[in-house]
Amino acid sequence: MNDLIVMSHSPSQDLRQAVISFARTTEAPEESFLMGRFSLDDSEQLHKIIDGMTLSLISFCYHRHPRGENVHEIMEMIEAAGPGSKDIVDLERRADDAAALQIPFIVTLNRLLEEYYELRRGLEHRLREVGP
Repeated sequence: MNDLIVMSHSPSQDLRQAVISFARTTEAPEESFLMGRFSLDDSEQLHKIIDGMTLSLISFCYHRHPRGENVHEIMEMIEAAGPGSKDIVDLERRADDAAALQIPFIVTLNRLLEEYYELRRGLEHRLREVGP
């Protein structure tokens, strides 16, 4: 919710806008209920929103995760190869290539997780206000 919320007429409207922004950032489909009008005064809707945000984040990770090699696996191969091995130069190049693909994704994921955490806290707070 950090930079995404521009103070509006009410905290509920701010929270609603933050959910929509998160849904867009995680590439939820336009027809998703997260993109439409939803009530923050209904506990069932609040649970649905929390679950929907979770699924949207998981889907984003699945679809946007780089499909290249795993940096950690390559680093293990480098360690196993030992010093002076003729394979190390190739392995180091592969590790650099894999990191170049994965680091931007990890930075984005870290930001999304922080945003998700703050939004979820806000929604859970709202859920306590609304009651069962």
